[in-house]
Amino acid sequence: MSRVTQAIPYKINDYIRERFQEDFLFELKKVIQVKEHPQYEIEVSKDDYIYKLSFNDDGDLVNEEVEPAFSQDEHDGLGFGDVPD
Repeated sequence: MSRVTQAIPYKINDYIRERFQEDFLFELKKVIQVKEHPQYEIEVSKDDYIYKLSFNDDGDLVNEEVEPAFSQDEHDGLGFGDVPD
């Protein structure tokens, strides 16, 4: 079984490198067709956040969502011996 690697347009790669600069990971999650044009769905992980970015086939950012990389735990911020409410 072979794996197909999808290349992203240079403009998208440049945007990610300029915006996030260093210490980040990114992954092309999928390429979908929107009105017969590809749209690239990319996730970038940096500083405990996941950025979900969508780019059109010209490499322009069309949508962005940001969410914490780790869900909040009801015990976050409690010291040893503290009891949650």
